[in-house]
Amino acid sequence: MGVNRGLKMKKVIVRGPALSRSGYGEHTRFLLRSLKHYSDYFDIHLINTGWGKTNWLHEDNEERDWIDSLINKTLMYHQQNAGHAGPTLYDLSLQVTIPNEWEQMARVNVGVTAGIETTLVPPQWIEKSKIMDRIITISEHSKQVFERSSYDAQNKETGQIFKDFRCTTPIEIVRYPVKNIKPANIDVDFKTDFNFLTVAQWGPRKNLENTIRWFVEEFIDQEVGLVIKTSIMRNNVIDRDFTKKKIDQLLKNYPNRKCKVYLIHGNMSEEEMTTLYRHPKIKALVSLSHGEGFGLPIFEAAYNGMPVIATEWSGHLDFMTMPVKNKKGKVKNKPMFATVNYSIAPIQEEARWEGVLEANSQWAFADQGSYKMRLREVYKDHSRFVSHAKKLKKYILDNYQPENQYRVFVEAILGEKVQKVETSDLPKISIITSVFNGDEYIEPFLKDITRQSLFKDKCELILINANSPGKEEEVILKYKEMYPDNIVYRKLDEDPGIYAVWNMGVEMASGEYLTNANLDDRKAPWSLEKHAKALYLDPDVDLVYADMAITDKPNETWENNSSENRKYDFPQFSFDNLKMVNMPHASPMWRRQIHEKYGFFDAKYRSAGDWEMWLRAASQGSKFKKIDGVLGLYYFNPTGISTNPDNFSWKQEEEKEIYQKYANMNLKDEAA
Repeated sequence: MGVNRGLKMKKVIVRGPALSRSGYGEHTRFLLRSLKHYSDYFDIHLINTGWGKTNWLHEDNEERDWIDSLINKTLMYHQQNAGHAGPTLYDLSLQVTIPNEWEQMARVNVGVTAGIETTLVPPQWIEKSKIMDRIITISEHSKQVFERSSYDAQNKETGQIFKDFRCTTPIEIVRYPVKNIKPANIDVDFKTDFNFLTVAQWGPRKNLENTIRWFVEEFIDQEVGLVIKTSIMRNNVIDRDFTKKKIDQLLKNYPNRKCKVYLIHGNMSEEEMTTLYRHPKIKALVSLSHGEGFGLPIFEAAYNGMPVIATEWSGHLDFMTMPVKNKKGKVKNKPMFATVNYSIAPIQEEARWEGVLEANSQWAFADQGSYKMRLREVYKDHSRFVSHAKKLKKYILDNYQPENQYRVFVEAILGEKVQKVETSDLPKISIITSVFNGDEYIEPFLKDITRQSLFKDKCELILINANSPGKEEEVILKYKEMYPDNIVYRKLDEDPGIYAVWNMGVEMASGEYLTNANLDDRKAPWSLEKHAKALYLDPDVDLVYADMAITDKPNETWENNSSENRKYDFPQFSFDNLKMVNMPHASPMWRRQIHEKYGFFDAKYRSAGDWEMWLRAASQGSKFKKIDGVLGLYYFNPTGISTNPDNFSWKQEEEKEIYQKYANMNLKDEAA
């Protein structure tokens, strides 16, 4: 499958509980990771929401910093566009929540939901599905229930009755990826050598009371343990005491039991949870849940190689079964876990949630005798179930790697085939730099440009010394020795002017993509890569540009500079906008073929020749595009050609001449 190079970058708003310790929180983070993995396709914004009374993440790590930056970026974007809110602010919305909360937030709206654990979705979900362009859910169970639920409905305004009112919006399934998490040390002391584990938030759906009670009854006279990782609402001391009292109340009926029940309460990192799944004294996971949209703890236990006991119903069947050949050579999906018998019956009254878990919906009720029998079988014949678990682990690891699931998610979002653009896909980039009076800047400039992520593999730096009175050559030759395959150097006998130098650079260039780099400006380490990928993905565009931060001190770095959020906030491309301001400014990247079509820079100009070049190309139909992000530092050099006050008089005359040349030109179709 090739790269879809006609797919435009989309401005995306994600709304979901990105910082919540919940299933929907993990779902939101999975979505964000998928978008980030294909960041060349998306300009990502985020509205963080809460989810019930679940705790928020407290980890201080790179992902948390990135999520916080998205939230702040979105707040600034909305402030800048106050009065212009509505579906036109974004190309695409991704709303991670129950369908009751879906809205039309963008031109295209995608609802992302874990779906339902029962046999029926409520009519409100079907009504909300009608305003969405796509739905993404997490399992075959959730999709099927959504598609087969139907009602008789009435139009409130006309009274018209509609038979078989059901969801007709396309639904895609995207399942979670595995994670490669290293175990961490945790302070647990299990007195018993053989222990079962259950991981669930306490509530009617998870059926923890029967999970505990029936375990105790089965092993009442044996040294076997059940480890319960749970909480009721919050992972605080009050909640722990309340949870412990509920368990103690259950166990009061079994005063002489030999089996052990251990409570693990509170926040646990992914590394600590992995330790539980791989603990030598924890032998299997048990789940008597009435239903799962997906079953994340079951999934995590399975890809860590732990045997599982669960009902053969609901979302976890997607990954807990695998294709196996029978004796006749036919391939059938076989459960690779200890299956518990069940019956389908109406949900309990205490589990009902109006508009979500309706009274007429049903789910699974585990059979007590079957559960106890499975506990006993796993205890007595553990090695057989470990053998199945190992096969299932390999199957899951082979089929649910992050790279694959990120791609599946993004393709489901876009309805298009995509492929991550690798550095090897990109053509060569020629960087053109005019060297004159640059002694103060040359070494920091070369240090900055050579650390570009693409420099060694994809770049040539063409340095043209315009008969400079400085001593830049000594530094240039030092770097040329360090990067002999990347640096091209030429010294002229006289200074022909900056645009004549650029024209020489264009003629010398061997790259398909061209860019200029000024000695006193700096770039984000990934700037050239972002520009090049944007050009590569959109073959209709001839030039890309981005915002630049403004600094007032020479030789600052991307990581440490004086910009303090000052920047050139360039408008989106249109010919009318280009007539008012030179948006490509100090660091555009353009296709070499733009010169084959529209000519070279007009060397008579001293400051605005690039603006004239871009206007000339755009006036004849060339398309430009602004890409997301601040990708460079523009030093407001008091002695620079375009910033020195002594030059303003002749500079104004140049700009006036160029503006008058193109002022009356109009284009019908110009947007990139």
